[in-house]
Amino acid sequence: MYRRFRGAFLFIGLVLAAGPAWTAGFGFYEQGAKATAMGGAFAGLADDPSAIFYNPAGIAFQDHYALMAGTTATTFPRSEFRGDNPYPGSTATGKYHKTWFFPSNGYILAPLTPNIHFGIGLFSPFGLAVRWENPETFSGRFVAQNTAVKTFSIEPAIALRLTPTFSVAAGAEYRLSNAELEKNEGIINPFTQSFVDVAHVRLVSDNTHAWGWNAGFLWKPNTRFSAGGSYRAKMTMNYEGKVKFDQRFTGNPALDATVAASLPHKPLATTSLDFPAIANFGVAFQLPSQGMTVTADAVWTEWSTYKQLDIVFPGGEAPNIHRVTAWKNSWTYRFGAEKKIGVFAARVGFLYDESPQPDREVSPILPDAIRRGYSFGFGIDTEKFGIDFAELYLPFSKRSTHGVSEDNFNGTYDTVGNLIGLNLRLSF
Repeated sequence: MYRRFRGAFLFIGLVLAAGPAWTAGFGFYEQGAKATAMGGAFAGLADDPSAIFYNPAGIAFQDHYALMAGTTATTFPRSEFRGDNPYPGSTATGKYHKTWFFPSNGYILAPLTPNIHFGIGLFSPFGLAVRWENPETFSGRFVAQNTAVKTFSIEPAIALRLTPTFSVAAGAEYRLSNAELEKNEGIINPFTQSFVDVAHVRLVSDNTHAWGWNAGFLWKPNTRFSAGGSYRAKMTMNYEGKVKFDQRFTGNPALDATVAASLPHKPLATTSLDFPAIANFGVAFQLPSQGMTVTADAVWTEWSTYKQLDIVFPGGEAPNIHRVTAWKNSWTYRFGAEKKIGVFAARVGFLYDESPQPDREVSPILPDAIRRGYSFGFGIDTEKFGIDFAELYLPFSKRSTHGVSEDNFNGTYDTVGNLIGLNLRLSF
């Protein structure tokens, strides 16, 4: 009977793996409103406290104590699914439940000496929440109804200004993560030959944690040009979670009794996966006479490390599972511009974000796709105070499984994200 619930057990493992498995669709790069307004092209500029995330070497050139905090309100104004044959069929549709999410960030900077600066960053580098509307009738409910994966990182960093024009930095990262997902499980009713819901599956993983490291450099040879880069090492995290099965009664006593006898009692599943290494390189061009700054970044994510998924059931409730995932490395290209008029600044940006996810892995758990982002924003920047606002419009390319879905759930996904960032800074 356990074979009937193999999909549920695989779902458990995919949930546990969700954090590190989806950087393009799961990574959260919007960790400062100024950087977000400039398309995230900030590694070569790194001139506010969010440099701790984008390029920690940038804090070496910031000579004031500073506190900065903010949030990025995130939602999906469009999230349409249309099914395809053979299953769930061309008449099947779905969309996300309208929900806002508020991943937040905070930074503290402290110049210890003129050439040694210390900082701490608090942010959520990965995060996802996909909740489907009408979950009990959504055709993809046997794959996923609700996906919520959270991370939170604490990153202390120290930067050294080795010369008046060159700095290096290194930091440690302590990351926490957990996951919560829901789906229904179904079987073929042997009495009616129809497919029926027999259980609701809910996973809540334990909090897991791990340590990682990062480093960066920033070179400012003159007032018109700067270049910098950073590297965030891969981080192995060990997930485990228990699953609760709530029976859904079919109205057939014989079938309900068989299902009740077969449902596992909160089985434990474990997996170990790597968050990917991430490297970025950026440049910034200053045009002082025009009050303009132009930036460009290239960000590389090492998704080739995610080639397979291995799920272990220590209690023997189900056979261990091995799944080939075959993700690929991905690039994101980011561009930004800023125009200053006194203490006021106007900003725009653009990004092109590749997806590492092959078509067969696209599913209601995560329908990832290539994204093109268009951003704008403004700021007020004084020696003692700063406020930054950003808007990022993020349309995804349409993504179809074309009958190759690993989960036998085919269709086309059409998604648009919208992100609104706000940060406040105090310096002294």
